[in-house]
Amino acid sequence: MPTSRIEAFSDGVFAIIVTLLVLEIHVPQVQGQDISAALERSLLAMAPKFLSYILSFVIVCIWWVAHHHLFHILKRSDRALLWLNSLFLLWLAFIPFPTALMGDFPGVRLAVMCYGAVTTLAGVSFCLMRYYVFYVGKLVDERIERRLLKLAMIRSVMNPVLHCIAVLLAFVDTRLSIALYIILPLMFFLPSKLERYGYSEGSERASQP
Repeated sequence: MPTSRIEAFSDGVFAIIVTLLVLEIHVPQVQGQDISAALERSLLAMAPKFLSYILSFVIVCIWWVAHHHLFHILKRSDRALLWLNSLFLLWLAFIPFPTALMGDFPGVRLAVMCYGAVTTLAGVSFCLMRYYVFYVGKLVDERIERRLLKLAMIRSVMNPVLHCIAVLLAFVDTRLSIALYIILPLMFFLPSKLERYGYSEGSERASQP
C-alpha cells in the first residue's frame, strides 16, 4: 500500500486538533462600571489557559513533524500500520480535553496528571508505530543504517518515559510536573540523526533528473 492516504488523513486530524485547542478559549464575560479593570482581571485569570494552549500546540506540532519524518522514510504501508497510526491519532485527538482541564485547574493534581497521562499514551503509541515500521513490518528504506534506527527508537522511548515521570512528580508538586511538560518539547525540537538522513535523501532524490 502507498502511504499517501495515511498521510492525508493524519494531516487532516492534526489540523482539527490544533483548531479544537483554540476553541477551548472563550472571550470572558465581564460586567460592572469599570469594564477595563474587570477585563484585565479576567484575562490574568485566564493565563493558565493561554499557557496550556501554547504548550499543547507546540507538542502537537512536534508530533506532526515527527510523523512527517517517519513517513518520509517509508517505502510502503500495510494494514497493521493503518491501525497503529489510528491508535496514535486517537490519543492525539484527545489532547484538547486535558489541555482545557489543566488550563481551568492548573493547581489540581488530577488535572495535571490527566494531561501527562494522555501525552504519555500518545508517546507510547508512536513508539509502537515506529518499532513496527523499523523492525516488524520493515517498511523503511533498506539503505538506512540500523544504528540510526536504534538511536531514533531510543529517542522515541524517552518521550513517554519522561512524560510518565512528569505525571509521578505531581504527587510531589504539580509545578514540577508542569515545568517538565514545558521542558520536554525543547528536547525534541531539534531533528534527530535519522531525520537529518531523511532530509538529505529527499534532497538527493529531488536533484535527480
